[in-house]
Amino acid sequence: MGVIKMNKRNGVREWIFQRMSNVMIFVYAIVYLYLILSLDNMDYNAWVAMHSSLWFKWYSSITLIIVVINALLAGWQIGTDYTQKVALPGFAVAFHGFYTLVSFGFLVGGFYILWFM
Repeated sequence: MGVIKMNKRNGVREWIFQRMSNVMIFVYAIVYLYLILSLDNMDYNAWVAMHSSLWFKWYSSITLIIVVINALLAGWQIGTDYTQKVALPGFAVAFHGFYTLVSFGFLVGGFYILWFM
């Protein structure tokens, strides 16, 4: 007989994702600072040129997605820890809905700024 594998969630994958995503966000910050410091002259045209390049938009978009997933995961972790202690009916659902809506708003706003402004 084969071994039946239980699909238990223990948070290890989430913990690893958060650590890896934090490193990727840190690398993005280093790249961004390097780009700013390497500008010949800090004027509007140089700033627009830096933010208009296609590779920068894609890199920023991927980092934005990682930030939003990280925020959703952090909200879920905080929410499941602390909303259990609030006795109001529906509080947990409202809390999870709130941070999900805010995170989605940041994603949409970030994409709009990156690609359409």
